[in-house]
Amino acid sequence: MTLILNEDEQMLADGAKDWADNEHPLSQFRAMRDAGKTWNPGLWRSLIELGYPAMGASLANDGLDLGGQVALIEPLGANLVATPLISAWVSALIDPQGTDLVSGKFSAFAWMEAGARGDRTASALVENGTITGAKQAVWDVDSAKAIVVSALYNGHLGLFRVAKADCTITALHRIDHRDTANVAFDGAPCTRLAGDEALLNTALDRATVALCAEMLGGMTSAMKMLVTYLCERRQFESAIGSFQAVQHRTVDCFIEIELARSTVLGAARDPTPANVSLAKARCSDAYVLLANEAVQFHGGIGVTDEHDIGFHLKRARVCSLTLGSSDWHRRRWAVEHGY
Repeated sequence: MTLILNEDEQMLADGAKDWADNEHPLSQFRAMRDAGKTWNPGLWRSLIELGYPAMGASLANDGLDLGGQVALIEPLGANLVATPLISAWVSALIDPQGTDLVSGKFSAFAWMEAGARGDRTASALVENGTITGAKQAVWDVDSAKAIVVSALYNGHLGLFRVAKADCTITALHRIDHRDTANVAFDGAPCTRLAGDEALLNTALDRATVALCAEMLGGMTSAMKMLVTYLCERRQFESAIGSFQAVQHRTVDCFIEIELARSTVLGAARDPTPANVSLAKARCSDAYVLLANEAVQFHGGIGVTDEHDIGFHLKRARVCSLTLGSSDWHRRRWAVEHGY
C-alpha cells in the first residue's frame, strides 16, 4: 500500500491548490461569512467548470478513485472552501439517476437521527409510498435539488428520494458557517432507490474519507499559520519559535499531521471499515489539537474574530463530531478487530 500521492494524484492536488490559493483564499470565506451566506453558487459553478464534481465521481475509471478525491479535497479544506463537493460525490453513488454532476445537480443525503451520534440506524418509516420521520444535520440542503433519506421499509433499511418541497427544512446556524439543516417528513411522497444498508455504509465511509482529507488540509493550513506566527512574533529580542518549549510542542503537531496523512491515504487505498475509522479518529483528534495549539500560541489575537485561525478552531470542532466522533470510530475499529 502506497501512503503517498502518485504522480496523477499529485497533479490533481497541485491544480486544486493553485485554484484555491488564487480564487479562494481564507479572506473569501470570511467575506462569505460576513455576508450571512453558507455557500457561494458562483464558486460552485467554478468547480463545475473545472470538472471537479464529475471528475471526483468517476476517477475509478483512471485507477485513482478515493485517492483522487483525497487529492482534490485536501487543498480546498486548507482554505475552508465551502462547497457541496462531497455531497455531490455521495449523490452520484446513492442516487445516480437523480444526479448530473456535469451541471451540478445532486441530492443531499439525510441519514443521521437524534441521538444516533455515528450509528447508521433509522427510525424514519416508509408506508404506502410516503415517509415520516426526521433527520439532523443534513449537508448542503440549500444547494441540493432533492434529498435522499435512509428509512425503514417492511422492516429493512432502504434509501428513498424525496422532493425538497415536500419536506420541512430548518436551517442550522453552526459555528463553522456551512450549509446544514434539519429535515422533517410528515407523510411526504417518496421514491424508492436501489440502495440498501450496504450501500448506505459504503456511501458514509467514502464521505468520511473525503471529510478526513478536508480535515487534513485544514490542520496543515493551521500548522502553516502557526509556524509563520512563531517566526514573526518576538519576545526578549528573539522569535518565540526559537524557544525550545515552543519547538517541542510544534514538532508534536507536525507528527500528528503526518500520522493523520498516512491514515487518510491508507483508508483511500483500502476503505475497509477499520481503516476508515482509524483515519477519522486520528484526524478528529489531530485537527482539534492543531487548532487549539495554534490559537494558544497566537495569544490574545487568536481568540478574536480578527484573526483567521479561529475559523479552523470552529471547523475542527464541527468536523470532529461529523460522521461519528473519534470515540465512536475507536469503538468501531475495536469491534472490527475483535476486541
